[in-house]
Amino acid sequence: MTVRVSKPAFNLRDKLSELDKPSGIKGNELMRSETSQEARDLIGSGRKNIIINGAMNFHQRGGTSTGGGYVLDRWHIWSSPTGKHTVSRDTEAPVGFKYSMKWTSASAYTPTSGQYFYTGQKIEGHNWDKLEYGTANAKTITISFWARSSITGTWSGIVKNNAQNRTYPWEYTIGSADTWEYKTVTVPGCINGTWLSGNSAGAWIYFCIGSTTSGTTYLGSANSWQNSNLIGTTGSNSLVNTNGATLYITGVQVEEGSIATEFEHRSYAEELALCQRYYIQYGPSGGLYRFPMMGECTSTGVAQYPLQFPVVMRGGGTVSLTTNGSSTDYNVYSANQTKPASSITLADSFKNGTGDVWGCRVNFNRDSTDLTAGRAAQGYASGTSILGFSRDL
Repeated sequence: MTVRVSKPAFNLRDKLSELDKPSGIKGNELMRSETSQEARDLIGSGRKNIIINGAMNFHQRGGTSTGGGYVLDRWHIWSSPTGKHTVSRDTEAPVGFKYSMKWTSASAYTPTSGQYFYTGQKIEGHNWDKLEYGTANAKTITISFWARSSITGTWSGIVKNNAQNRTYPWEYTIGSADTWEYKTVTVPGCINGTWLSGNSAGAWIYFCIGSTTSGTTYLGSANSWQNSNLIGTTGSNSLVNTNGATLYITGVQVEEGSIATEFEHRSYAEELALCQRYYIQYGPSGGLYRFPMMGECTSTGVAQYPLQFPVVMRGGGTVSLTTNGSSTDYNVYSANQTKPASSITLADSFKNGTGDVWGCRVNFNRDSTDLTAGRAAQGYASGTSILGFSRDL
């Protein structure tokens, strides 16, 4: 005789959720997650924030800027003309943050045709590719941040491609002067246009600091994708129009989806490494200090130093070398003698199989031929002298 026993369907997720030990709301949601991405989102693993240095913690270059270039790591400043505002890092910040980026107007200036002031980040294609911009699958993103300004009213910003012919201007409102306020903006994915991938600039995300509505203008309507090169919206505030006006921004996060989540505070070491993919600086330390590289005198007038970077830097080209101060602040130490360099130059860059840059060779050059070829050498610097290596976008 054959006995057949039937058992009810068994669902592991349901059974685990019935355990006496409480798992909490998030625990139940985790057990019912359908994809690995859902699970990662629930437990906070993975990295959701596309912005690097959104909390303004890293300021390798130091100083301030009244023109273009970089001050805080990854944050690029566009200013035409220069000298109309100062960009700096500041300790004024909302609860949960230590620093902010601050803009201060230098005078009451009215921009004229073709002039602009804006600051933001160019996002590397490797970090933007997952959003599938330029395709029918382009994903919505949400921008969130803390803002404070002496000027109330409407401010603006943009998302655009590197060709600067697809732009989405967006707006936010400051309700109370000199008060920290939390802002969120949702941007629908762009299904057309060319969006670069890999180690190129995948997208630009910028805050508008000021422009003009006359002549050649970079302002347009809010909340739609446009075939134009824009930096903000018509009628939004222009910081440079008011003498002494201030704007502070921090806690900037850009993430996939239509909901702003809590700011992602990555560890100090992780965030620094992300910044160093684009810029690495050695020094200053004050007094006399050694650069972390040993080399040799390749001739009677050149000491050459191979240098391996602490992280792999962005590929697609060679690093650029930045020095400051006079050449005599840089010295060659060899054969128990310290001799000033007349110039510092980059010999070449080392790349891995994917084209990313992992190191370089730096030449400390002498005007005279008093070095001994083949002897070991070490690089020294004094005071505020630095060696900066950039692969910023």
